Amino acid sequence: MTMNVIEIIRKTMGWCPMMSMKNTVVDSGMEYVYASGTKGGGTIASKTTIYEEKAPYSNTIKLVMVSGLFILAILYFIGTFAKAPEQAEFVLLLAVSVSALVMWSFFSIKFRITNDGVEAVMPPFKYRIPFSEIKEMKTIEDIPWYAGWGLRLWGRRLAFISMRKSAVLIEKKKGFFRKLILTTQNPEEFIKRLEEEMG
Repeated sequence: MTMNVIEIIRKTMGWCPMMSMKNTVVDSGMEYVYASGTKGGGTIASKTTIYEEKAPYSNTIKLVMVSGLFILAILYFIGTFAKAPEQAEFVLLLAVSVSALVMWSFFSIKFRITNDGVEAVMPPFKYRIPFSEIKEMKTIEDIPWYAGWGLRLWGRRLAFISMRKSAVLIEKKKGFFRKLILTTQNPEEFIKRLEEEMG
């Protein structure tokens, strides 16, 4: 009795590419989760991104960040053409590089809801809270001006701030950081999605 080719593949490899599969986006790459519950590499697929959004930014902060980088770049090129000392050129190049890296990181802030937790990402930093550690979720009003922007530490609070607006506050049951603040696009909608996923 001859076996079907699909059956042979399934028995020897644990999955079959011809069976129905779904795409799940994980970070910047793409992976495939197969019907058997394994990925292409044969490992068990444990985390799936349910929802992801980029942080909102005000026009003011965009202007401030881009203007700062632009001014540093102009100073570097002036120093290069004016034959400034090598040390000055190096310092200006370093300042431009660091500013560009900070700007890229800041404008890459993302918030994710996965099948087992919530994540906040500001490259190269990522902070994750499993659903089992969430004690309470609520919205808070405008973040004060002195809080700053980007990844902020206030005592035992961790904040990912992209602009002055209402935000999501997630309180944890345990751990060093007891509160996580996220400036999502729509805090009420984000909390609703979280509650739906937590069941």
